Amino acid sequence: MISRRQAVGLFGLAAGGVALGACSSGTASKSKSGAQALTIGLTYTPNIQFAPFYLAQANKQYADGVKLRHHGAQEGLFDALSAGSEDLVIAGADEAAVACSNGSNLVVVGGYYHSYAVCIMVPANSSITSLEQLRGKKIGTPGTYGENWFGLLLALRSAGLSQSDVNIMSIGYTQQAALMSGKVDAIVGYSNNDAVALEESGMKVRKLAVATNPPLIGASLVTSAKALAAKREALKAAVAASVKGMQTFVSDPDAAVKAAVKYVPDLADAKQAAKARKVAVATAELIKPSGLGADQIGKIGASEVEAMLKFLSELKVFGSKPVTREKLLDALI
Repeated sequence: MISRRQAVGLFGLAAGGVALGACSSGTASKSKSGAQALTIGLTYTPNIQFAPFYLAQANKQYADGVKLRHHGAQEGLFDALSAGSEDLVIAGADEAAVACSNGSNLVVVGGYYHSYAVCIMVPANSSITSLEQLRGKKIGTPGTYGENWFGLLLALRSAGLSQSDVNIMSIGYTQQAALMSGKVDAIVGYSNNDAVALEESGMKVRKLAVATNPPLIGASLVTSAKALAAKREALKAAVAASVKGMQTFVSDPDAAVKAAVKYVPDLADAKQAAKARKVAVATAELIKPSGLGADQIGKIGASEVEAMLKFLSELKVFGSKPVTREKLLDALI
């Protein structure tokens, strides 16, 4: 899931919303061309991982009223969505579910990453070759929140370990430096970001999947119940256009890099573009459903959401508000 966690990382690539206000009484805003205005929130630092949306914009697949917006460094993941200044945001479905349990009225309307991006990383020459061997080891994670935390809890469960069996170190978004300096034995991070950045910095890593079939859903397309009620058809068109961008991204990483230059000027440099391409290829592996056709890109299933909610409930990370699949998921594609 793409968020504050990725504010630090490869060449600037870098990982609970407030309650919704009262419904507006006026007519939904329109662009100058008459199309309904929509703002899509891209969390934090502009980077190649948002290129599907850059591509959809560059290829004029979005309606005239759609604009892209990157969050500020201190902005909460769902703050702008809950405040009504964004209509759609790229965020983890698991993060949205937890936010809902704390009072935010969020709805997942489309998929982005088909595979879960969080993994455990150790140096390639480490003696740790399985999750079970993390017992007694120092594991660096940004903190006890978000997808890094959910992924770590899942990894421990997969290994039959408890939190007390390992030394969990909250180190902020310094996982790469901590692993390279030997401060920790392992880190929790993203296969398409942290792992690529470490290898580009000269450290080969071994990636350990947090589970064989993770019952978690990462980066997705999330809106608010208020926005969905007021702008359903415009949101449906925006989701469809975003999926077209994802399909282009998966099939043409070079086009992705080209589209990203407008937002990440450093990518005009051939060396930086080559690095970005590696991230694009790694990200494409997360987007495309394994063994399924391109027509499945962007889709999200009810059974997947049910499994995620069950697992998050078992982890006891939910707040006091009940979260059901019917409330959380309203797929527009």
